[in-house]
Amino acid sequence: MGIGDWDIFGDIARLRRDLDRFSEGFLPGREASEQETVWAPPVDVYEDDGGLILVVDLPGVRRDDIDLRIDDTGLTVEGERAREESSSGIRLERPAGRFRRSFRIGIPLDPSGARATYREGVLRITIPRAAPGSRARVRVEVD
Repeated sequence: MGIGDWDIFGDIARLRRDLDRFSEGFLPGREASEQETVWAPPVDVYEDDGGLILVVDLPGVRRDDIDLRIDDTGLTVEGERAREESSSGIRLERPAGRFRRSFRIGIPLDPSGARATYREGVLRITIPRAAPGSRARVRVEVD
């Protein structure tokens, strides 16, 4: 893994979750408003002959709350998942609030050929390879 592949914000969010779980026994009665409000959804990245395929788990996120931007070297997926309204949040483990994942990819990409589908809480993004030297940036609509 190169430094360009490091997702520092995702690592920080995971560390915070781990520390929160560890400290649960020491800090009883934590209020729902204190729960983590920044999170990083898990992403699988695959490469095939045609380009890249990214699969992002976003259960509970509305399609309209997903923003996907792709340029010739990578992509950014961001958005928000609302907290379920409940008058008695006894234990809240599902992250809610803003999320953002950014990836810099080491191969030239063609953003104009990118496609995204969102079904059953899974965002699937396909991005074809580009000819070397081509440059573009687009916002991709999620189907």
